[in-house]
Amino acid sequence: MRNNEKTLVTEYLAAQNYQGIVELGKKNNARVLRYVQMNVWGDYRNTQRWYAISALEKLAEAYSGKYDECYRNVIRRAVWAMADESGNVPWAAPEMMTAIIKANPLQYGEFIKIMINNGLDSPMCHLGVLWSVGYLGKTYFSQIEPYMKRLIKFLEHKDGELRGMAVWAMKRLQYQPAFAKIENMAEDDAECWIYEDGILHKKPISQIAREG
Repeated sequence: MRNNEKTLVTEYLAAQNYQGIVELGKKNNARVLRYVQMNVWGDYRNTQRWYAISALEKLAEAYSGKYDECYRNVIRRAVWAMADESGNVPWAAPEMMTAIIKANPLQYGEFIKIMINNGLDSPMCHLGVLWSVGYLGKTYFSQIEPYMKRLIKFLEHKDGELRGMAVWAMKRLQYQPAFAKIENMAEDDAECWIYEDGILHKKPISQIAREG
């Protein structure tokens, strides 16, 4: 049964059948949550990775009220993975935290600052932090604002993917101090990958800068 369940989770993720995953979670939330996490640790450009992050958010929406400790454990492991002393590769740690936070902000909003602070201290997490603050958006700006001086610097980063993600994040946050600089990036032809509205897009920075 467990192997069948694991296979079903993988199939449901590929089809973006999040309701199917939520239904599986009724039987054993902890086990389904674990199977979803097995799909998170992949290349940033892998759609299955992003579908797993979306599924994690759907599971947290459905079950974090009842199984709070399960979701806090995911957050704790992500925080630990971002720490130098952990020795772990912190793939998708900020994104996983953000999925759970956004699913239940009253329960987990306290972790926004920890996610940003720890993620900024780990270069492997910089893309994830930028995506996370953009995905959280202006509703959570009061918690994100203390880090804006550090985040805005990514608009000048030599890595095009980081520049592009920073443009996307600043626009999602509606951060006016960044807009003049973003206007000057309308000819930047470097490309980055953005996961938005359930779709992973490859876009040039010039397009992101011009989009409303």
